[in-house]
Amino acid sequence: MAIVSLRTRRRTWEISLTIMIIVAAWFLQQLVLNRIELKEVMCGLPLTITIVWGALFGSLMPALTPEEVRTTSLSEVVVFQALSGSISGALVGGAFGALYASLLPVFPVCYPLIGWIAGYFCLKNFSQAPLLVIPLVFLATVLAETIMAFQLTIAHRPDVFLNLTQVALPEAAINSLIAPLVLFPLKGWYEFSKEQAAHAEE
Repeated sequence: MAIVSLRTRRRTWEISLTIMIIVAAWFLQQLVLNRIELKEVMCGLPLTITIVWGALFGSLMPALTPEEVRTTSLSEVVVFQALSGSISGALVGGAFGALYASLLPVFPVCYPLIGWIAGYFCLKNFSQAPLLVIPLVFLATVLAETIMAFQLTIAHRPDVFLNLTQVALPEAAINSLIAPLVLFPLKGWYEFSKEQAAHAEE
């Protein structure tokens, strides 16, 4: 009889792989991508991974059925929608935010928040996910940079907010271009994990 169940081993493997992805992306960003600048704008791989992760793994809450939408009040639907973000996206974003806290004067709240919000736009069941992820990453990057600018302004860095559009829009464009490259391996991993879980249950 196994001491640790198959499900526990699989979950441990998934968490370990997630940690390896976060660390590898962090080192790739710091050692390679930060040295490559296009007109003083850099690619944000950790932010792109956070957005794609949240959108791909999505919410754990089941979607409301049409009958539930009709019988539920508007305030309850809004609360349900607000609570149906991506927990794993928020955790991955929080891990990246914690790593960035050593470089920035504030903890980047935008990373876990954007990871959570990306769960509202679950792409795992869409065949056109590589196309849909591009505008999603663009808009989410602009939102994340705006939140970061507000944080840094509060932390007595008002110059950051003045340069927001010069930084946010080009970074959003670069991030959205690399988003499909991030999506394919993560989607492959998701589908592989799903198949393994289905085989384990048989």
